[in-house]
Order: sequence, then C-alpha cells, then structure tokens
Amino acid sequence: MLARVLEPEVEDFAADAAAYQAMDHREVNSKFVDDLLTGGAVGPRVIDLGCGPGGIVLELAERWERAADPTLIGFAPEQLEIMGVDYSVDMLGMAQMEIELASAQHLVFLQQIDLTDPDCFQEDLAQTIISNTVLHHLPDPATALAAALKALMPGGRLFIRDLYRPETEAEIERLVELHAGDSESAAAVSDSGVSIPPELAPSQLLRQSLWASLTLEEARQVVSKLGIPEDAVQMTSDRHWTLDWVHDGKIDSGGIEGTTGNGGSKLA
Repeated sequence: MLARVLEPEVEDFAADAAAYQAMDHREVNSKFVDDLLTGGAVGPRVIDLGCGPGGIVLELAERWERAADPTLIGFAPEQLEIMGVDYSVDMLGMAQMEIELASAQHLVFLQQIDLTDPDCFQEDLAQTIISNTVLHHLPDPATALAAALKALMPGGRLFIRDLYRPETEAEIERLVELHAGDSESAAAVSDSGVSIPPELAPSQLLRQSLWASLTLEEARQVVSKLGIPEDAVQMTSDRHWTLDWVHDGKIDSGGIEGTTGNGGSKLA
C-alpha cells in the first residue's frame, strides 16, 4: 500500500485560490448537495468546513430559496443559516463576491477558521456540519473531525466527503487521467487574471491530493477513535469516501483530547 504523502505547503494563497476557482466543480458540488439532501435532515444551522470560493454553500442556499417547500427536499423547516469557514483569506474573498452576486447574504456568512486548531469552534453550534474534499489538505485530519464533532449538536448530522488514496501509483495516474487529463488549459490563467503556474495545474493538484488522502481503512480508524462507528464511512465513488453519521448524543465532545475550551466561532 502506498504511504501517505502530504501536499506541498501553500506559498502563494492567491494563486492557489485562483487555480481552484479555475476548475469546474459544478458537477461535483451538485452531486454532494444531492447526496446530502437525500440522505437525511439538513439544518437549519449548517457549517461548511473549508468552503473555498463558496460553491457548495451557494448551491445549498439556491436550492432552499427556489423550493416551494424546503422541507420536501430535505431541509429543516426553520430559516436556513449557513456558515462557510476557510483558512484562506483569498478563498473567502472569492466566496464573498459570489455570495453578494447571488444576493445570498441573508442565508450565508463567512468566517476565517483554522481547522488545525482543536479549539476553533464552540460546542453545539450547528445541526449539520459538512465538508467536501478538505481533510486531505490537513496533516492531521483527526483534529478537524474532532473539532467538527464538538461543534455538532446532539442529534445533528455530520456529512464529510473526501478523496481516497489508491493502493498503487498506477491507479492514481489512471484517476488523474480520467478526471483531470483534459483540463490542463484551465491552468494558464484564471478568470480574475491571476497567472496559474504549472505546479497548480488541475492534474497536478489532483495527483497531490490523491497521494495526501486517507485510505478507506485509515478514515474508518480515525472516526472510530472519535466514537463514530466505522461503517458510517463508505466508498461513494471511484475516488471518494463519505462519512454520513447522526450524533446519537452519547459522545461527550468536551472529553475528546484537544477539543476543550470555548473556541472562537459561533453562529449568531
């Protein structure tokens, strides 16, 4: 089995954000929201861990707004309130512009959060905590999952999707070719005019992400140590695993190592 190899540290956050925005994530984001809404209750308070330029939070807001009855498609009956968090100020700046363009300020707000800090959240903040392909960016994904568990209300739902590390380098290259092999042109320059270097090409970013991801077994071991059943983590595509779990109220998040304290974030 291939050993996990962490991604290079980000040196130019503006270029990194531009490279991410230049890629077309609409299909992946739509699939994520489809699975989220069909799999169980969502909201009313939602936190998106690593929201990036805001694709998923805006998809959620749009679906809530356009539904004649949001409860019929999976939302809680109360007013939806979404907090998108990210460490990158450049990502948050892009997300804020998209939120304003969509006139979604009444549903979505943003906050800079460091998911490597176990005290980044207060307790019992939201009924739904989501994240899409963020954990593999972190040296210790368990810290972010523990922080998310701390912020999740009893009875709330954790819906986390991330990439999975294949067993062979050949399989990594097959997935890169399949999912990013025709997207090199997106790496030249972003819509904002920021030049994107070759090392931030979509294929290279996906390759690094697959190397840095957890295997299915590793992901299950991480959640098991937090008191979440291993079978809550399942493979859901050729390159993704998904954790979908409802807090049964039996886990005392204050007792998880590294998650004590009041934190610095709250939903108003």
